[in-house]
Amino acid sequence: MVGEMKMKKILFVITAVILIFALSYFYMHKTNKKVPESADLVYKGGGKGMAVVKILNVVGDSTISWDDAIHKAVEEAAKSIDNISGIEVVNQTANVKNGKIVEYKANLQIAYRVDKEI
Repeated sequence: MVGEMKMKKILFVITAVILIFALSYFYMHKTNKKVPESADLVYKGGGKGMAVVKILNVVGDSTISWDDAIHKAVEEAAKSIDNISGIEVVNQTANVKNGKIVEYKANLQIAYRVDKEI
């Protein structure tokens, strides 16, 4: 009986140590972002060599939808920026009045290639 209790405690400690190790390992490596292969056109300038890419943070808004807010933000940025090659939607929020959404907002990062190559 006493031996059985010791064995359960030992197994519990071993399980806890393994769980802590696994969680700390994944926590340390979760921020290690890699550029996906599909982003080659954005980051490599379409195969002509390494391109310079800048990122612009933009907030789009709409009274219709988040999709509309995203489209408006890209269209507005395209008026003054050439070579937009991609976007990332970072966050979506909304303003609410009387229990209804009255304004949709989308935070974007817009990537655009500068005409200089490295």
